Amino acid sequence: MARSTLKWAQAMEAGMLTRGKLRTRAFALAATGALVVQAGIVAGAAAADEPGPAASDNQITLTAWDGYRELRAGKTTNLRPGAKGGLVLRGTGETVEYTDPFGDGEPVTYETGRWTSPVVETGYLIDESVSSWNAHTPTGTWVEIEFRGRKADGTWTKWFVMSRWASGAEFAPADGSVGDIHRTSVNGQTDADAYLFTDTYVAKGGHEPEAFQTRATLYRPEGTRVSPRLDSVSTMTNEYLPDAHYTGTSDFTLGRELSLDVPQYSQNIHRGEYPEFGGGGQVWCSPTSSTMVIYSYGLEVPESELEGIVAPNGDPQVDYAAMRTWDYTYEGAGNWPFNAAYANTFGLESFVTRLRSLAEAEKFIEAGIPLVFSINFEAEEMPEAGYETNGHLVVLRGFTADGDPILNDPHGATNDAVRVVYTRENFERVWQTSTDGITYIYHPKDVKLPRNLPGVTPNW
Repeated sequence: MARSTLKWAQAMEAGMLTRGKLRTRAFALAATGALVVQAGIVAGAAAADEPGPAASDNQITLTAWDGYRELRAGKTTNLRPGAKGGLVLRGTGETVEYTDPFGDGEPVTYETGRWTSPVVETGYLIDESVSSWNAHTPTGTWVEIEFRGRKADGTWTKWFVMSRWASGAEFAPADGSVGDIHRTSVNGQTDADAYLFTDTYVAKGGHEPEAFQTRATLYRPEGTRVSPRLDSVSTMTNEYLPDAHYTGTSDFTLGRELSLDVPQYSQNIHRGEYPEFGGGGQVWCSPTSSTMVIYSYGLEVPESELEGIVAPNGDPQVDYAAMRTWDYTYEGAGNWPFNAAYANTFGLESFVTRLRSLAEAEKFIEAGIPLVFSINFEAEEMPEAGYETNGHLVVLRGFTADGDPILNDPHGATNDAVRVVYTRENFERVWQTSTDGITYIYHPKDVKLPRNLPGVTPNW
C-alpha cells in the first residue's frame, strides 16, 4: 500500500515497483480516491500510540506570493499590475505555439508573459514539493506553473511543468474564437534529478535541492486583448518524512467541542454519472470534499452553470466540480492543486500544504476554516470507518469534546450518512503516515488564517 510519494519513488528506484504499477505518479490512488473497498467492521480498535505531543519539528515550508505587492518580488517579463490586482499581460511579448493534446490537433499561437520567483533557500534538503496557484483565466487563456531546484553543487534541475491550467471548459466557442485548453498535468518528465508524479516533485537520492524557484507563464491567443490574471503562487516543500516522523497522538488543545456548519454531500449518490469524468462514486471524493468546503462559505455554482447537468439523485454542483477539476492526462479529479485552483474561482484564497498534526488543524477549525485531508488506510488501521481505501479525501469540520475529529466523509452512502466521528489516535496516525498530512486550505479573504506555530518552519 502506498504510504508517500517519496517512499514509492525510492521503492521504484530500488526495483521494487514497476512503472505499470506506479501509473502516472506514486500517489495516483491517494489523490483520486480511485479505490475504496467496503469492508466489514472489525471488532475492537487498532492499536493506538500512547497519547502525547506529535512531532512538531518536521521541515515543511509553504512559501507564498499573494497579490501584486508580493509577486513583484519576482522577475516579470511582459506583465503589469492588473486593475483587480495580481499580474496580467502587458503587450504582445513572446509568441509560442501550443497544441492541446486533447483538442482538435491544430496548433494555436499564444502571446505570453512570465513571472519567476526569487531564489528561495529552504535551510534543508528538499525531498518533495507541490505548487499551487490562484488565477483567473477568461475563455481561451491559461497559465502554466513550473518548478526547479538548485542542488548542493550549485547546478539547477530543469524546469518541471507542474500544471497547464484553465478554469473554463468552453473548448469550441460558438463565435469560432480560440477555446479553452484541456487542463492537464504533464507526463514523462522524470530524469536523473527527480520524479514528477502528476502534481508532486520528488527528488532522487543525492540530487535533493537546497533552494528552488517557481515560475508562472500566462498565455492568451495571439491578437486578442483579454488576459489571464495571476493572483498568487505558493510552493510547499518538505524534507523526507518517514513513518517514524509520527511519534504519537497530538494533545487536544482546543479543549471543547466545536463543529462548523458544513453541508454534507455523498460522492456515492453519483455512481454511474458522467463516465467520461470517472463515473462518479469512488473517484469523486476530492471534488465532493472541495464542494462541501466551498458551499460552507455560502458560495454556490450559479444555476445557469448547472443547467443541463444530469444528476438524478441531486447535487449537480458535485458533477460540475468533477468536470472543472478533471486532469485530462491523469484521467482523474483528484489533482490536489487543481482542486485548490477550482476553489479560487469562487473567490476563495486556496493552496495545498502539509500539516504536522491535528493540534495544528484545531487552529483552523477555531478560526472557522474547515479543511480537506488526503488519507489512505487499511481496514484494521481504522476499523471505525468500516471500509479501506488506497486513497481518499475527507473534510475536517470540527472536534468532539474529547478531541476526536468530526468529519464529512463523502464515502457515506447518503448525504445524511456523511457526517462521522473517527478516533483521534487512529485517524491522525493514518493521515500523517499515509500522506504526510496533505491538506487543502480554502478560506475567504476576510477569514484570516491562524498564526503559524513558533519554533518550526511555517507551513501555511
